[in-house]
Amino acid sequence: MLETYPDWIIHSEKLSLNVPSVAVTKEYFNTRRKVRFSRGNVYLRDLYQCQYCQDTFDFKDLTIDHVIPRSQGGKTNWENCVTACKSCNHKKGDSLYVPLSKPYKPDYWALAAAWRNRTVQIPDPKWNQYLNLDKVKVA
Repeated sequence: MLETYPDWIIHSEKLSLNVPSVAVTKEYFNTRRKVRFSRGNVYLRDLYQCQYCQDTFDFKDLTIDHVIPRSQGGKTNWENCVTACKSCNHKKGDSLYVPLSKPYKPDYWALAAAWRNRTVQIPDPKWNQYLNLDKVKVA
């Protein structure tokens, strides 16, 4: 543990500890090469952009849209799901609309690149000394 949050303490019956803000490990964590289908990963693949109106939204204002609706036999997978804002998804309903970008299954490296290029909110200013801020977009 390199740094702790100054105002965040956890307590047990006999012990109080500051919550770690910056930690380092000597162990290597092998990254997965297979990308898991999830809401966050679909949003990341589509860069948080509605695939119908092209506007960019926050996580909470987006939905997953099935290009071929489930009511018509569409599956929940990478090749049939796109990011859509709530308005466009509601408007589309169970119709067949063509999204701006054809949905695809990304590889690990494509998502890692998208993750690196997104804007980051730094919750603790102590992190700044450990981050290479030249390569990170800070909000």
